[in-house]
Amino acid sequence: MNWDAVGAIAEIIGAVAVVASLIYLAVQVRQNTHELSMSLKSTELAAFERNVESGIRIRELFILNPEILDLYARGGESYVDLDEGDKLRFDMVVRNVFSALQGAYVRQLTYGNDPTHFSGSERTLDRLIRGRGIRDWLSQSNPDWRPEFDALVQQRLHLFEEAAEKASEAEQESESEHSAE
Repeated sequence: MNWDAVGAIAEIIGAVAVVASLIYLAVQVRQNTHELSMSLKSTELAAFERNVESGIRIRELFILNPEILDLYARGGESYVDLDEGDKLRFDMVVRNVFSALQGAYVRQLTYGNDPTHFSGSERTLDRLIRGRGIRDWLSQSNPDWRPEFDALVQQRLHLFEEAAEKASEAEQESESEHSAE
Protein backbone atom coordinates (compact mmCIF):
# COMPACT_ATOMS: atom_id res chain seq x y z
CA MET A 1 0.00 0.00 0.00
CA ASN A 2 1.43 3.38 -0.87
CA TRP A 3 1.53 6.49 1.24
CA ASP A 4 -1.06 8.32 -0.86
CA ALA A 5 -3.65 5.63 -0.10
CA VAL A 6 -2.80 5.76 3.62
CA GLY A 7 -3.14 9.56 3.57
CA ALA A 8 -6.53 9.35 1.81
CA ILE A 9 -7.81 6.78 4.34
CA ALA A 10 -6.63 9.02 7.20
CA GLU A 11 -8.46 12.01 5.69
CA ILE A 12 -11.66 9.97 5.37
CA ILE A 13 -11.36 8.80 8.98
CA GLY A 14 -10.72 12.41 10.08
CA ALA A 15 -13.74 13.66 8.13
CA VAL A 16 -15.96 10.95 9.66
CA ALA A 17 -14.68 11.90 13.13
CA VAL A 18 -15.47 15.59 12.51
CA VAL A 19 -18.99 14.74 11.31
CA ALA A 20 -19.52 12.47 14.33
CA SER A 21 -18.30 15.25 16.64
CA LEU A 22 -20.68 17.76 15.03
CA ILE A 23 -23.62 15.36 15.40
CA TYR A 24 -22.70 14.80 19.07
CA LEU A 25 -22.49 18.57 19.67
CA ALA A 26 -25.85 19.15 17.96
CA VAL A 27 -27.50 16.55 20.20
CA GLN A 28 -25.90 18.10 23.30
CA VAL A 29 -26.99 21.64 22.33
CA ARG A 30 -30.53 20.42 21.72
CA GLN A 31 -30.67 18.66 25.08
CA ASN A 32 -29.22 21.72 26.83
CA THR A 33 -31.75 23.99 25.12
CA HIS A 34 -34.57 21.72 26.27
CA GLU A 35 -33.22 21.71 29.85
CA LEU A 36 -32.94 25.52 29.86
CA SER A 37 -36.49 25.83 28.55
CA MET A 38 -37.80 23.52 31.27
CA SER A 39 -35.81 25.43 33.91
CA LEU A 40 -37.25 28.76 32.73
CA LYS A 41 -40.79 27.36 32.83
CA SER A 42 -40.15 26.06 36.34
CA THR A 43 -38.82 29.46 37.44
CA GLU A 44 -41.82 31.27 35.93
CA LEU A 45 -44.17 28.89 37.70
CA ALA A 46 -42.36 29.48 40.99
CA ALA A 47 -42.68 33.25 40.46
CA PHE A 48 -46.41 32.86 39.81
CA GLU A 49 -46.77 30.74 42.95
CA ARG A 50 -44.94 33.42 44.97
CA ASN A 51 -47.41 36.00 43.66
CA VAL A 52 -50.33 33.83 44.72
CA GLU A 53 -48.81 33.13 48.15
CA SER A 54 -48.13 36.82 48.67
CA GLY A 55 -51.75 37.70 47.97
CA ILE A 56 -52.95 34.92 50.25
CA ARG A 57 -50.77 36.20 53.12
CA ILE A 58 -52.22 39.71 52.79
CA ARG A 59 -55.80 38.39 52.70
CA GLU A 60 -55.11 36.10 55.68
CA LEU A 61 -53.80 39.10 57.61
CA PHE A 62 -57.17 40.81 57.15
CA ILE A 63 -59.26 37.68 57.72
CA LEU A 64 -57.48 36.65 60.91
CA ASN A 65 -57.19 40.19 62.33
CA PRO A 66 -60.48 42.08 62.05
CA GLU A 67 -58.95 45.04 63.91
CA ILE A 68 -56.32 45.39 61.16
CA LEU A 69 -59.02 45.15 58.51
CA ASP A 70 -60.92 47.91 60.31
CA LEU A 71 -57.77 50.04 60.52
CA TYR A 72 -57.09 49.43 56.82
CA ALA A 73 -60.65 50.45 55.91
CA ARG A 74 -60.54 53.59 58.10
CA GLY A 75 -57.09 54.58 56.86
CA GLY A 76 -58.10 53.92 53.26
CA GLU A 77 -60.92 56.43 53.68
CA SER A 78 -58.91 59.04 55.58
CA TYR A 79 -55.28 58.67 56.52
CA VAL A 80 -55.13 62.17 58.03
CA ASP A 81 -57.92 61.36 60.54
CA LEU A 82 -55.98 58.45 62.08
CA ASP A 83 -54.22 59.04 65.38
CA GLU A 84 -50.41 58.69 65.40
CA GLY A 85 -50.41 55.07 66.62
CA ASP A 86 -52.92 54.03 63.98
CA LYS A 87 -50.99 55.94 61.30
CA LEU A 88 -47.90 53.92 62.17
CA ARG A 89 -49.78 50.61 62.05
CA PHE A 90 -51.58 51.64 58.84
CA ASP A 91 -48.22 52.58 57.32
CA MET A 92 -46.85 49.10 58.04
CA VAL A 93 -49.92 47.35 56.63
CA VAL A 94 -49.96 49.46 53.47
CA ARG A 95 -46.22 48.97 52.98
CA ASN A 96 -46.82 45.20 53.15
CA VAL A 97 -49.58 45.45 50.56
CA PHE A 98 -47.47 47.58 48.25
CA SER A 99 -44.43 45.33 48.77
CA ALA A 100 -46.46 42.34 47.65
CA LEU A 101 -47.62 44.28 44.59
CA GLN A 102 -44.10 45.42 43.84
CA GLY A 103 -42.80 41.86 44.06
CA ALA A 104 -45.46 40.62 41.66
CA TYR A 105 -44.82 43.44 39.20
CA VAL A 106 -41.03 43.10 39.23
CA ARG A 107 -41.23 39.32 38.86
CA GLN A 108 -43.50 39.81 35.87
CA LEU A 109 -41.03 42.22 34.27
CA THR A 110 -38.05 40.03 35.12
CA TYR A 111 -39.38 37.00 33.28
CA GLY A 112 -39.82 38.94 30.07
CA ASN A 113 -43.58 39.12 29.99
CA ASP A 114 -45.06 42.12 28.25
CA PRO A 115 -46.00 44.67 30.94
CA THR A 116 -48.71 46.12 28.70
CA HIS A 117 -50.62 42.85 29.14
CA PHE A 118 -49.91 42.68 32.85
CA SER A 119 -53.02 43.98 34.51
CA GLY A 120 -53.11 42.18 37.88
CA SER A 121 -50.94 44.66 39.75
CA GLU A 122 -52.46 47.57 37.87
CA ARG A 123 -56.03 46.57 38.76
CA THR A 124 -55.10 46.10 42.41
CA LEU A 125 -53.16 49.34 42.42
CA ASP A 126 -56.11 51.18 40.86
CA ARG A 127 -58.43 49.85 43.58
CA LEU A 128 -56.00 51.03 46.25
CA ILE A 129 -55.56 54.47 44.70
CA ARG A 130 -59.32 55.08 44.68
CA GLY A 131 -59.12 55.41 48.46
CA ARG A 132 -58.47 59.00 49.54
CA GLY A 133 -56.47 57.72 52.51
CA ILE A 134 -54.12 55.71 50.29
CA ARG A 135 -53.49 58.77 48.12
CA ASP A 136 -52.85 60.83 51.27
CA TRP A 137 -50.48 58.14 52.53
CA LEU A 138 -48.64 58.10 49.19
CA SER A 139 -48.19 61.88 49.29
CA GLN A 140 -46.88 61.81 52.88
CA SER A 141 -44.73 58.69 52.83
CA ASN A 142 -41.50 58.08 51.03
CA PRO A 143 -41.48 54.39 50.11
CA ASP A 144 -38.21 52.95 48.89
CA TRP A 145 -39.57 51.17 45.84
CA ARG A 146 -37.69 49.97 42.84
CA PRO A 147 -37.75 52.58 40.05
CA GLU A 148 -39.91 50.49 37.70
CA PHE A 149 -42.58 50.00 40.38
CA ASP A 150 -42.44 53.65 41.43
CA ALA A 151 -42.98 54.59 37.78
CA LEU A 152 -46.02 52.29 37.64
CA VAL A 153 -47.50 53.83 40.83
CA GLN A 154 -46.92 57.35 39.53
CA GLN A 155 -48.46 56.45 36.16
CA ARG A 156 -51.56 54.94 37.79
CA LEU A 157 -51.89 57.95 40.13
CA HIS A 158 -51.67 60.30 37.16
CA LEU A 159 -54.33 58.33 35.24
CA PHE A 160 -56.60 58.35 38.30
CA GLU A 161 -56.17 62.11 38.77
CA GLU A 162 -56.91 62.75 35.08
CA ALA A 163 -60.06 60.62 35.23
CA ALA A 164 -61.20 62.33 38.45
CA GLU A 165 -60.60 65.76 36.88
CA LYS A 166 -62.63 64.85 33.79
CA ALA A 167 -65.46 63.49 35.94
CA SER A 168 -65.45 66.69 38.00
CA GLU A 169 -65.58 68.83 34.86
CA ALA A 170 -68.45 66.76 33.45
CA GLU A 171 -70.32 67.08 36.75
CA GLN A 172 -69.83 70.86 36.78
CA GLU A 173 -71.07 71.12 33.18
CA SER A 174 -74.13 69.05 34.07
CA GLU A 175 -74.86 71.23 37.10
CA SER A 176 -74.47 74.44 35.10
CA GLU A 177 -76.83 73.09 32.41
CA HIS A 178 -79.44 72.23 35.07
CA SER A 179 -79.13 75.59 36.79
CA ALA A 180 -79.51 77.40 33.45
CA GLU A 181 -82.86 75.71 32.86
